[in-house]
Amino acid sequence: MDEKLALIYRYFHLLEKFSVDATEYASIFHPNIVQTAYPNLLSDEVKQRNFDVMMESMATNKIILKSQHFSVVKVVESGNSLVVEATWTGEIGVDAGQFRRGQILKAFICSVIEFRDGKIYRQRNYDCYEN
Repeated sequence: MDEKLALIYRYFHLLEKFSVDATEYASIFHPNIVQTAYPNLLSDEVKQRNFDVMMESMATNKIILKSQHFSVVKVVESGNSLVVEATWTGEIGVDAGQFRRGQILKAFICSVIEFRDGKIYRQRNYDCYEN
């Protein structure tokens, strides 16, 4: 679990510093990565993203958010997967839709992450945001 968990922490660190460097992410993501986000406060539909779409999303987050932080609460290993329970806190950096600059969002995250060839291959997020 140590190597897998180290990748998760590296992933969260890249997100926290708003990295949009595809090379950095390529070192932790399998080339055929698929991220699935299930309905939540931000989207009422299931969304699937490949590497390129994930990178676009990270660039958008860099514009909208002033800061974000992930805190791992618990990790459970099952075979080649980790189930990561975490909290996410983000500060909105610009007025965007229903969100206002300075607004703090908090989400409770359950993420099922599968690994292949030592990299993150599949990620399924079940995010629950505070209202």
